[in-house]
Amino acid sequence: MIDFLFLDKGKCYCCKKDEIYKYHLCENCLSKLDYMDSKYDLCGNICYSIYFYDDFMKRMIWDYKFNRNTSLYKVFSEMIYDFIIENNLSGFDYILGSPSSKQTIKNRGFDHIRLIVEDVTKKLNMTYLEDLKKVKNTRAQHTLDRIERKKNLNGAFCIDKDLSGMKILLVDDLITTGNTCLEIIKELKDKGSSEVVALSLASERGKRR
Repeated sequence: MIDFLFLDKGKCYCCKKDEIYKYHLCENCLSKLDYMDSKYDLCGNICYSIYFYDDFMKRMIWDYKFNRNTSLYKVFSEMIYDFIIENNLSGFDYILGSPSSKQTIKNRGFDHIRLIVEDVTKKLNMTYLEDLKKVKNTRAQHTLDRIERKKNLNGAFCIDKDLSGMKILLVDDLITTGNTCLEIIKELKDKGSSEVVALSLASERGKRR
């Protein structure tokens, strides 16, 4: 069950005070976001990031994931939807949200990425790739160093599906080292996918276009 926080109609989903301007945010909150629109190489794979992972975006993502301000999924899904349309990224066989483990979903109470991506999927009439699972309860990546992060994710994802020739759009909320995306991409390509493009809501990687 998703616990939506009480929101006054027409009020910003972030500050909950001022009138909505765009993406369910007020003009002031929207102006605090650092639009990056970055396209970069991630070990031979194309990756896009929409916003820079600054302090304000950190607070928004934290509020969504850990303070159960689940209404923010609408904010994030509209941002991602607009970016996909503007960059012609809808021509994929599948769209996929970076999966969480069953334990993480149980602890958090909802699947934060899936909630966002399913909303995007409905608007674009794309097919959600249901079969990829996170089969390993990993430690939080931000608590580990670079070497530990890579080892932490080894064998974490699994899919029992023939993806021969399939093109897949992989969506996540945040890309830091890129290890999570790379581990997922490896599994998808091992099952035959011809191309996996990653798209993150926020990142510290890449350059503004």
